[in-house]
Formats: sequence, C-alpha cells, structure tokens
Amino acid sequence: MLLAVSLVVAGLAWKREYDRALAQERVALAHGLALHAADLRDAAPGTARNLGVAAVKIHSDGQTRAGLIDTLVARHGSELTPNASRKVALSGDGRLALTGDGDEVSVWDLTTWLDPKVILKSDRVATLKGHKEGVDAVALSFDGRTALTGDEGATFVWDLTDPAKPIRVAVLAGERNTDSVRALALSHDGRTAVIANDVGDMAVWNLTDRSRPARLSVTRAHTSSIRGLGLSADGRTAVTVDNDDAVTVWDLADPLHPVKSADLPPPERSERSMVATAMSANGRVVLVGNGPRVEVWNLDDRSRPARTAVFEVPLGYMYDMTLTSDKKTALLAGPSDSVFLWDLSDLSRPTRLAALKGYAREIESVAFSADGGIALAAGPSGVSLWDLRNLAEVVADPEEAACHGNTNERLSKADWARYAGDADWSDYGGEVSGGLAVCFITPDPT
Repeated sequence: MLLAVSLVVAGLAWKREYDRALAQERVALAHGLALHAADLRDAAPGTARNLGVAAVKIHSDGQTRAGLIDTLVARHGSELTPNASRKVALSGDGRLALTGDGDEVSVWDLTTWLDPKVILKSDRVATLKGHKEGVDAVALSFDGRTALTGDEGATFVWDLTDPAKPIRVAVLAGERNTDSVRALALSHDGRTAVIANDVGDMAVWNLTDRSRPARLSVTRAHTSSIRGLGLSADGRTAVTVDNDDAVTVWDLADPLHPVKSADLPPPERSERSMVATAMSANGRVVLVGNGPRVEVWNLDDRSRPARTAVFEVPLGYMYDMTLTSDKKTALLAGPSDSVFLWDLSDLSRPTRLAALKGYAREIESVAFSADGGIALAAGPSGVSLWDLRNLAEVVADPEEAACHGNTNERLSKADWARYAGDADWSDYGGEVSGGLAVCFITPDPT
C-alpha cells in the first residue's frame, strides 16, 4: 500500500513538472511568434497577422495581445506625404489637415484617404504661402475654417472656408520682428488665439473678426523660449512649457489679464531633458512628459493641481503629445519611428493601447481628431496617417478583429518551421497538406 501511494505521489509530481514544462514551452513559442510578427509588419503584413493570431491562441498574455493589436493597427496606417514636416494639425472631424514644410504649409482634404473604397487618394488641395522664414508652428480651428501659421516675427491668419482657395485675412505681428513664433493654439470656436515665442512671451488675440484681429494681452510667461502650448476648448485655460522645463498653468478667463494658476514640476530624469505638455479640451487634465516618464495632472482646482498617475513609454525624449477632446486617449511622440497610444479613461490607471509605427524615422509632431479616430505624425522623412476608427474593437478583442472574415487564413508548414523552430505544428492543429488554420488553434488551457 505504501509503495502504491508513493508511486501515485511520484506520478502526480511528474505530471505537474511535465505540465509546467509544457506551459513554459508554450509561452516561449508564443512570445517568439509575436516577435517574428513584429519584424514582418512592413515586409509581410499578412504573415505578421497570422503569426500574431497564432501567438495569442497559443498563449494569450499582455505581450502577445499587444503585439497582435499593433500588427492590426499598422494595417490602417499610410504615408500621407514623404515630404518633411515639423508641424501638423487636424480639424475636429479629422477631414482637414495642415502639414508644415519649410516656408510653406500644405492643406489636405482627407476625405478620400478615409474611404477604403477609393484607390486613388487626393493630393494636397492648397498651399499656404508668404512666409519669409521657415514655419515653426501651425494651428487649426475645430471646424477647420481658421488656420494660423507662424514664423519669425509674425503669425498669418487664414480663412479656409473653401480649403482649396485659402485667403490670408490678417497678420498678427509680434512685439519685435526678431521674435520667432514657437507655438500656436486656437479655441474651438476659432475666436481666441494664443501665440508663444522664443523670448518667453504669451500673447492672447481676439479673432472674432478675423480681418481685424485685436491683441488683448502680452504676458512674459517664461524667461526662456516657450517650446509647448496647450489651450482648452473655451480658451479660458492654457498650459505652457519652456526650454528650461518650466511648466505653467494659466487662467485666461480675463484675457486682458492672464493669471498664473500653478507651476507643475516636470517629471524627473537624470539625462538632459525634453519636456512636452498637452491639455484636454475641458482644461481639467494636463499631461507632462519628460523622456520616458509621463505624468497626469488633474486641474479641477487649478490653484492646486493633483498628480493622479505616472507611466512610462519607450521614448528617450518627449517631442510632442496630444489628447482627444474627451481626454480619454493620449498620443505621444519622440525620437522613434513609432508613436504611442495610451488609454486615460481612468486617470489614476493609464493603460497602453497600441504603438503606431509610421514612415518617419523620427516623429516631431502629432495631431488627433476630436474623437481619436484619425491621427497624424510628422517628422523629417514625412507624414503618416492612421485610421483608428475601429481601435476600440481591436483592443477589446484582437483575436476576433483578426479572424472576423478571415477564418481560412493559414500558416504553411514552411513558415511554421521558419518561425516556430522545432515545435511540432500537429500539436496545434497543423495538417500535412492543409497548413495550420491559425484562428482555430486550441487556446492555451491556462
């Protein structure tokens, strides 16, 4: 009896060890397939999708799901233009875009770009010209009817009621002709403009009559060049960041007399910093990024901002960031060929949504439509466009998003051998002549 009990115990122990080893092999295989899928997104997107589905089916965890989500989202990206662009802007509905290129700004009607049935995509519809120096900042009103473009010493106001026939209606001159415009912002109704320059000034303008703009105030906001600027939809709250990494929140309820509400400490880091900031449409949420660290601030009480969360993204520096109008999604950019989407639905627990790999080697500027359905990213090697209107469905269930209407997708035995190594594909449903139906792999029992 004792011998029988001992054999049973030994058998159970062996079974546990066997199951543990099998599970570890399954995890390793899934992670390996996910890495191969990431490498193939550009060269072989179909194979990348199939490998990503197989990885999730074999072992679903944060790594394999994130890899499949990134692969699926990449299929909705395209190159808008290969021309260098330092700044981009989008209208609220994502249908009109501005891209800065040297001393010109291109106007794009994205209607054909957002319709998958249209094969031939439209080129830019107009060019905003007249700047003597390179354009350093652009802004577009929510309805796309008003645009601002800034260079050294001046900001042009444009009427884009007919995007194909833009009209320059006014010039907003700086305090001195040598003061370069570094950042621009418009309220949603296009009636309030905020201009920041390289000597630390923040100017507020009334554009109710675009042909006769009125400067309401000029404030010495910082002692160094203002690098970033955010403005609430109603134009009553602003946030600025300068080259010394000082981040300041401003109360513009009385635009004649802007008042500093608070200073936000930038996230700490040991190396040389590059701070960026963004503000939600309601003016109650501010993001401050410094290299890999991003902080979320709640401004319900603007005099006492509360930091609600800190998260990290794989960026050495932070060049630009933006928020959707509902403050639930953030888009972050830096010295990388990818921009990163984060879910801020719970301000205390931000979560990663996806990495969007663009065509630009380095991304300097990003823009979102109001609902986050359209995104732009710009850099020295061009501008990338993503259609993210089905992102929620992809994130919620990447397996269903990948397999819906594609249940016959298969991996060949040659591809399995190439990317799965010595793993026996028959263990996962592989057939000698029919390939491996990735959408029907038996899910990981764990």
